[in-house]
Amino acid sequence: MTDQQISNSDSIARFVCEGATRAMPAQVVEMAQLCLADWVGVCTGARHENAAQIVRSVTRSWGGDGRSTLLLGGQASAPVAALCNGTLAHCLDFDDTYVSGNTHTSGPLWAATLALGEELGAGESAMLAAFVTGFEAAARVGYGLGEAVTARGFHATGVFGRIAAAGAAAVLLKLDFAATRNALGVAATQVSGLVGSFGTMSKPFHAGKAAMDGILAAQLAAGGFVGATDLFEPGGKLNRPIIQDGSALIQPADFSDWEILNNSFKPYAACHLTHPCIDAAMGLRLSPQDLPRVRTILAKVGALAEQVTGRCNGPPATPLVGKFDLKYCVALALHDYAISASDFDRVVDDPAVHRTAAKVRVEVGDAYSFSSAAMSVEFDDGRILEIDVPVAKGHPGNPMTWDDMRTKFTALVESTAGSSTGDVFACLRHFGDGSGKGIAVIRHLSEAIEA
Repeated sequence: MTDQQISNSDSIARFVCEGATRAMPAQVVEMAQLCLADWVGVCTGARHENAAQIVRSVTRSWGGDGRSTLLLGGQASAPVAALCNGTLAHCLDFDDTYVSGNTHTSGPLWAATLALGEELGAGESAMLAAFVTGFEAAARVGYGLGEAVTARGFHATGVFGRIAAAGAAAVLLKLDFAATRNALGVAATQVSGLVGSFGTMSKPFHAGKAAMDGILAAQLAAGGFVGATDLFEPGGKLNRPIIQDGSALIQPADFSDWEILNNSFKPYAACHLTHPCIDAAMGLRLSPQDLPRVRTILAKVGALAEQVTGRCNGPPATPLVGKFDLKYCVALALHDYAISASDFDRVVDDPAVHRTAAKVRVEVGDAYSFSSAAMSVEFDDGRILEIDVPVAKGHPGNPMTWDDMRTKFTALVESTAGSSTGDVFACLRHFGDGSGKGIAVIRHLSEAIEA
């Protein structure tokens, strides 16, 4: 698909411009549907989260009508619905991750796609095409940059999520090549989000704002607004400001493969960087009698996991902070918590958990990455148990299946949808089959949440 005679920025724009008519393999469509089921599940599970409630309350005061569903109830214009639903999607920090870009892509991308798709009256198949196109376009910008972006203090979801949302919006608005270039450029000039905000309401807000800004960028471009059209070159005008030492570069845009097939899902409601160690802790299968005899726990992780999650000490001050505290998450897992959303409704008031967390030491290992880790436990009698996790659950190579997703979805949605939860899940699994039931069940969930 790539023409080496045109610029990287133009290659990406051309890919987006052709999104509405591109044939997609069945496994790509299925992955997009899996992303949607996960997105709806985590949104529904976050319905009581203060960050989402506040954003919804503030936007309600803006006034204005719209056709786009707000998952917390009611309707609004597409940009407002994208802001509200995108924030909601990331509140639990339980949404999927494109690891090669360290980006929670579906959070802002499905928020933007559904909101604008509803406003325009687009069909579900058109929304699927827009979603996949936005995902692939953002992946070509973010591939290999995610860890470097995060290490420099920027939230990759706030950076690459805007590009994904703008790409999807450009497809739904049927922008021509020139307007698509402008839409992507306007999205890129808005990139933002700070790692320093992790553990606060601002982190999910990054996803909502990315969704809103992506739609805004495409709408402005549709009206003739002009932005920079050469921002996505390797070492270029987006690359240099974020990675100023030039140590990580945007790669030449090669669309010969589908990066969406490398997406990862979360079985645990904590920062994705903690998941390999959670798997390790669960895999050790320590008994309640073993835990008091533990002297030290050594977690060997990748550099990014240590930077973002490994430097906390003492009981976390809030549940949000707990999701980014590797030591606390490991202790929860060792004490047989499922690390589900309900486990972070409050900081667990269990002195034994906090004593175990205090025994965890985090060390960077060159052999470990985003999805791998190792753990060793030394007991008072000198006995040592070791475990290695080469690929954490939910990543390519150890993926979540539809059955796994159903289990996650049910736990998040059943208290809202009740006996219809299975039917809702089935409709999302077959989103885009021509029945239109997927959009209908999302509206039904919105009504149930509002009631």
